[in-house]
Amino acid sequence: MLARRALASAQSACHRCVSRTRALTTSPLLSRQVGKSNKPWDASSSQRKGPNSFRNDARPGDRRPPFRPFRQFREPEQMTAEHFRPKPPPKATQVARLLIERLPEWAHSDRALKALAVYGIAPDISKRIATTWFKLAKKGLGTATTEDEALTALAAGGWDAPDLIAALHEDTFAQALESSALRHYLTYALTTPHLTPVQKSHISLILDTTDISRIAYTEYTTARAVKRHFHLHIGPTNSGKTYNALKALSHARSGAYAGPLRLLAHEVWERMNLGSVGGLDGKGRSCNLITGEERRIVDPDSGLLSCTVEMLPLGGLDGEPFDVVVIDEIQMLGDANRGGSWAKAVLGTAAKEIHLCGDETTVELLRGMITSLGDTLTIHEYNRLTPLLVGDASIENDYSRIEDGDCVVTFSRSSIFNLKKEIESQGKKCAVVYGALPPETRAEQAKDFNDENGLCKVLVASDAVGMGLNLKIKRIIFEALSKFNGKEQVPLSLMQVKQIAGRAGRFKTGADKNIATPDEAPAAGGYATTLKPADLPVLRTVLDWKLPSIARAKMDIPTSSLIELAALLPASLTYGDLVKHFSALAKLPPSTVVTDPFNKLAIADVIEPYRQFLSIGEIDLFSFAPLSSRDEKAKEVFRNLVDDYVTLGCVTVESIYSTTDLLPTLDDVLETLQTLPPLSETAIPGLLKNSKKVPPLIINALPKLETLHKSLVLYIWLSLRLEVSFPDRLVAQEWKTKCEAALEECLQRLPGLKMKKGAVDVAGKAWEKKAEAERVEEGVEWVSGAEYQKTKKARIWKDVALLEEGEGVKKRLDSGK
Repeated sequence: MLARRALASAQSACHRCVSRTRALTTSPLLSRQVGKSNKPWDASSSQRKGPNSFRNDARPGDRRPPFRPFRQFREPEQMTAEHFRPKPPPKATQVARLLIERLPEWAHSDRALKALAVYGIAPDISKRIATTWFKLAKKGLGTATTEDEALTALAAGGWDAPDLIAALHEDTFAQALESSALRHYLTYALTTPHLTPVQKSHISLILDTTDISRIAYTEYTTARAVKRHFHLHIGPTNSGKTYNALKALSHARSGAYAGPLRLLAHEVWERMNLGSVGGLDGKGRSCNLITGEERRIVDPDSGLLSCTVEMLPLGGLDGEPFDVVVIDEIQMLGDANRGGSWAKAVLGTAAKEIHLCGDETTVELLRGMITSLGDTLTIHEYNRLTPLLVGDASIENDYSRIEDGDCVVTFSRSSIFNLKKEIESQGKKCAVVYGALPPETRAEQAKDFNDENGLCKVLVASDAVGMGLNLKIKRIIFEALSKFNGKEQVPLSLMQVKQIAGRAGRFKTGADKNIATPDEAPAAGGYATTLKPADLPVLRTVLDWKLPSIARAKMDIPTSSLIELAALLPASLTYGDLVKHFSALAKLPPSTVVTDPFNKLAIADVIEPYRQFLSIGEIDLFSFAPLSSRDEKAKEVFRNLVDDYVTLGCVTVESIYSTTDLLPTLDDVLETLQTLPPLSETAIPGLLKNSKKVPPLIINALPKLETLHKSLVLYIWLSLRLEVSFPDRLVAQEWKTKCEAALEECLQRLPGLKMKKGAVDVAGKAWEKKAEAERVEEGVEWVSGAEYQKTKKARIWKDVALLEEGEGVKKRLDSGK
C-alpha cells in the first residue's frame, strides 16, 4: 500500500470526512427553504487529480443529447411462431466433428499461444506438444458415426460431452471449446517430456487451483453436515407456489426468504411483520430485512429474515442451520449474470427444509444437483389458479380500445413514453414501470395503478413487469413480440412471453392492504392480446408451448480461488485477464458453467489504473458492485469513488459527484417542483390540456435522476461493506429518498409535452424565472403527494431501527459466512 496509508495520514483523512459529513447533513439540498439556493456542486469548476495524475480524463458537464421520450420509436420486425420455436438439441456426432475441425486451428492460434506462454510454455514448445496432442485427441472421434459411438469416444478422450452439447445448443460453443481444449491440452502436456519438472509442478498447481468441481464439499461444509430436504414448487405465474412456500416459512422457528429483487424482499419482510402471509391470520411475526443496500432490524433476536439471494446467510443464524428457507424464482440459476447466487444457495444453504419456487424449466437440473449431494427432493406441481385466455382479437392499433386495468408492454423507454402519450390522449392516465426506474418508484407507480381510487387506470411497462410486482392487471397487451438488443431486433424468449402474459389476472387479496406481493391467490382470470393483428395468432400459438429445460446452472468464481491463481501467474496480468484465465481453465461441478463476466470485466477496466494500490479482494468486491457498465455517467461517478478510496481512504458523497451535474440537476428539479401547484387527486383529462405548463426540465432530467439514484445505491451498497471508508451513508440515503420523490412526481407530470430541438435549456430557464417570481410573492409552500405518502408510510415502522456502524465491519455481507 502507499505511504499515504500511514496512520497519521489516515486519521487526517477520516477527520476531514467527518467534518464534511456534518456539513452535508445541513446542506442546502437537504434543508432548503423555497427561494434559497446554494449549489456547492459546480461541475464546471471542479477538477480531479489523483496520485500520479490518475484522474486526467474528468469530463466537464453532461454532454449527452437531451432526453426525448416521445421520439419516433423503431418499427419492430414482424415475428412468426417459428421465431419462438426451441431449437432441437445438437448431437454428440456434431460435437465430435467440430472438435476435429477446430482443435488444430485453436492450438496454433495466437490467442492459445499467448495463454500458454502465461503458464510458462514457450510458443515453439507449445506447437510441438500440439502436434502429438491433436493426434491423440482425434483418435476415436473421427471414426464415430452413431450417437453412442460419439458419446463413448468423447468420454474416452476426456471430453465433457454433456457440457459441450449444452454449449452448442446455447450458441456458446466457441468459449466452451477454448476452455475444454485449454485444460485438456495442459493435462496432456504434463505427460510429455517437453516440460521440465519445475514447469510440470507449476502447471499442476494452476490446474488444481482452478478445479472447483468439489466446491460443494470444500466451501460449504456446514450445509454438508445437515440432512436437507428440498421442496421444489413448480408452476406457471399465478399458481400459488410462492404462497404455499411462504406459509411453511411463517410457521418455522427460524428461517429466511431469499428473493431476486430488493423490492420482493422488502414486501415479504413487511407482510411477515404485519401478519398478511397465509397462515399468520393477521398476527405478525418479527422479521428482519437484509438487502445489498438496506438493513432493517425489527428484533435482534428474531429467527426470521427476508433478504435478496446474494445476501442469504448460507450458514444459518448464530451458527445454527435454518429450519426453513424459501428461495424464490429458482429458474434464475440459469441467468447469465446473476445465476451464480442461486447455484451457491442450492449448494451451500444450511437448512433442514429448503423450498425452491419457479417454473418447470429447472426440474431435471435441480434433480441432478440435489440428489448428487445426498439430499432428498420432493416436487410439488401447480396449475394456474385461474384461466389465462388469449383475446379473440387484437386492439388493432386503436388506443381508444384500451380499458381500465390494461397493461401495455413494450421494450424501450422511448416506446413507453410514446404509448403513454397516445393512451393519455384518450383520457386515461398511465402509470409506467421499466427497468431503469428505482424499485421504490416502480412500487409507487404500481400502487397507484392497483388502487381503485388512484389516478392511473392503465399501466405501460417494459418486460420489468414480469417479476417483482403483483399488479391488478386484467389484460396484457403486447405492443410487439420482439425487442432491440442493441444490435438487432430479436424475438422475446418463450419464457419472457409466458411470464409477461401470466401477469394478467393477478389480483391481490383483501388482506394485502395495497402491498404488492409475490404469487398471491387471485380473484379473477386474465387475458392477453396484442396491439397489432398479425401478432395475435403467434401469441396464441406460443403460449401453449412447453418451456425448454435449463441445461446448466451458472457458477461464480470464488474470490479465494482467484487470489490463489493470481499468485501463480505473472504480476503484470490485469485483473480482467486474470478472470478470463480462471474462466477458461475452470473445472466445474457437473451441469454448471461460469457466469458471464461481461459486466464484471467492464467495471474492472475502470478499476485497473488503481490496480497496484488495491488487493484482489478489494477489486473483486468493487467489480461485484451494482453498477451498469453501459451508463457512462454512472461509471464516471464510480471512477471518482475509486479514486477517493485509493488516494484518501475515505469517500464522501459530495466528492464523488464533483465532476458531474447529477446533484445540481436534482437540486434544480426539486426547486422546480416546489413552484408547481399540487397534483390534482381527481382530474385526469385536463392533464394533457395543461401539458404546456410543465417545465421542460421535468422531462429532460429523468435519465440523470435515474443515474443519480443508481449511483447513490452504489454508495450505500459499499458503505455496508466498507463502513469506515464510506461514512456518508445517511446523507446518501436522504438524497436517495429525495431522488425517488422527484422521479415519482416527474413521472406524474410528464404527459404529452412536445419539446423543440435545442430549446430545452432556454425554455427551462424562462419557466423557472417566471415561476420563482410568482412563488416568492405568494409565500406558499407546496408539499408533493409523493413526499407526503412517503412520510406517512415511514411512521408505520417508527420502531424499526436501521443497523448502522459497528456491525459487519470489513466483512463481505454476501459471502454467506
